[in-house]
Amino acid sequence: MRRIAFYVLICIFVLPGVSVARDRGKSIDGIDLPRGKWWRTPEVVNELKISSDEQAKLDNLYYKHRNQMIALKSDLKKEQIALEWFIEKEKLDESACMDQFQKILSTRNKLSIERYNFLIEVRKILGYKRFLQLKPKYYELRKERFQRDEGRKAPKERGDI
Repeated sequence: MRRIAFYVLICIFVLPGVSVARDRGKSIDGIDLPRGKWWRTPEVVNELKISSDEQAKLDNLYYKHRNQMIALKSDLKKEQIALEWFIEKEKLDESACMDQFQKILSTRNKLSIERYNFLIEVRKILGYKRFLQLKPKYYELRKERFQRDEGRKAPKERGDI
């Protein structure tokens, strides 16, 4: 029973943070993609020579996968809430807790598969060389965003308006 409680606590408190952190960077097994519509930024368009047809394909892909990701994240949250409900009952049903935990793992797996499918589709649209050029671009854009965000946060941290 302690082992189940331990796994449930990990599931409730630790794994959602890992999932959120992974979502922010769009890292899929060590392969990173910039957040948002990076194929619409002039710098990326020029550097990777992305055509308007490819932009349209990436837009369609983005919206399709984004809607699916939202649905799966919602499903995951519902499964987590159900697990909390099972755990907080006065009489613990270990079997129900483990079944619910398995549902959470299954939903997380579906999320990972959806992220990977998006990555594969981007790779098909960009091709080999441009896809490889995207990775260093990701780190560059991430660094710029971090510096920009830090600049906005800095006055609040110092108490300035």
